[in-house]
Amino acid sequence: MSPFYLIFFVSNSIFLLSLFSFTIHAHRCTENFWSETLSRNLTLCKRYRHRNGVEFGWKIENTTQTLQVIVGARLESETGWLAWGLNFGPEPRMVGTQAFIGIKQKNGSFLGDKYNVTEYIKIGCNLLPSAIDLNVSKLEFSSLEHIQYHIIEATIHLPQTANISNINHVWQVGKNASGMEPKIHEKTLKNYDSAETIDLHTGEPISIRSARRRHARIAHGILSIIGWGVVLPIGVIIARYFKKGPIHWNEHDQWKYAHKACQACGYIIGATGWALGMWLGNSSKHYSFPKHGAYGISIFTFATLQTLALRYKPHKNDQLHTYWSIYHLALGYALLSVICVNIFKGIIILQEEDTWKPAYIAVIACLFFIFIVFEIINWIKFKVDKKKTDQEMSSNGTSYK
Repeated sequence: MSPFYLIFFVSNSIFLLSLFSFTIHAHRCTENFWSETLSRNLTLCKRYRHRNGVEFGWKIENTTQTLQVIVGARLESETGWLAWGLNFGPEPRMVGTQAFIGIKQKNGSFLGDKYNVTEYIKIGCNLLPSAIDLNVSKLEFSSLEHIQYHIIEATIHLPQTANISNINHVWQVGKNASGMEPKIHEKTLKNYDSAETIDLHTGEPISIRSARRRHARIAHGILSIIGWGVVLPIGVIIARYFKKGPIHWNEHDQWKYAHKACQACGYIIGATGWALGMWLGNSSKHYSFPKHGAYGISIFTFATLQTLALRYKPHKNDQLHTYWSIYHLALGYALLSVICVNIFKGIIILQEEDTWKPAYIAVIACLFFIFIVFEIINWIKFKVDKKKTDQEMSSNGTSYK
C-alpha cells in the first residue's frame, strides 16, 4: 500500500472515530433531582450538559395543553441566575423567548419574575421583568438546601395552536446580576447551545442540526489535537534527534522518510480539523471566536509552508540552504508554540477543561520528557565523542614528538 493511501486511511479513520467520541448533550437527571421531579408527579426529566448541570423535569396534559415544569441548577456565585422559557418562533434561540428567570440575591434569597427576551438585549439594553405571552397559573422560585439547588416551578397553559410535539425551549445560567436584572452569561459554546426543539411527549430532540454541529466541534478538536498537537511534534523530534541516533535511522536517510511521513500525516489530519473549524465558523450565525480562528488560519498557512518544504527546499549545495534551514527551524518551533496556545484556547471554548485539558497536558509532558531524555543522550554522546577526539589528538601529538 502506498504511504499516501495509508495516511489517507488513518486520517479518515480517526475522523470517523471522533464522530463517535462526542459527549452526549443530554443525560439522565441526577438521583436527587429525579426524586424532586417524582415528588411533584412529573414524569419526564433531562439533564443538560452545562458547567452547572441544568436539569429539566416536566409533565404535559394532552387534552388541556397544560405543561408543568421544574428547572434546577446549582448557582455557586454570589448573585447567579437561572432561566428557562419557551420560544414559539421558527427556531430555538434566546431572542423571542418568553422566560422565567430566578436571581440569587446577595442575602441568599432566590427571587424571580417573567421576562420577555427581545432583540434589544443584543445591542446592550437591560433585561428587566416584563409581561409575557404565556398563561401561567403557578410560578415559584425557591432553593432546595438538601441538594443545594435553586429551582423554578411553573404551570403553563399552552395555547391550542402550540405544537407540543415540536416545541422550542431555552435554558441558561449566569454568574452575575444586579437586583432583578440578570447580566450577560459567559460567551462559551455551551451557553450558546442552551436551546433545543423537543417532543414534550417523549423528551426526544426534534432538530438534529445542532447535534451535528456539536459532533463537528468535537471532531474538529480531536483532529486538531492529534494532527497539529501530537503528530507534528513527533516529526520534529525525529528530525532533531534521529539523524545520528539513538536509533540507527541515519543509514540511507531513513529518519528523513519517518520525518516526512509524520509531517504529512499530521498536516492531513490537522488540515481536516482546520477545514471543519472553518465550516463551523462560517455556519455559526450567533457567535464567533475571532482570535481562535485567526490562530487557526495562521497555523494552517505556516504548516502548509513547512510541508511544501518537503519538496521545494534548496539543495544542500545551494548557497541559500543555510539560510533556509534557519528559517525552517525557527518557523517550526514558533508554529509549535502557536499550536499549543490555540489548542488550549479551543479547549476553553468547548469548556472541556476537566477532561481534555489534563489529557493534552499529559501529552505535552510526555513529549517534553522525550525531548529532555534525548537532549541528555546527545549531551552525553557529545562529551564521549569529545573525550575520544581529545585522546586521539593527544596520542597523535605524542607520537609526532
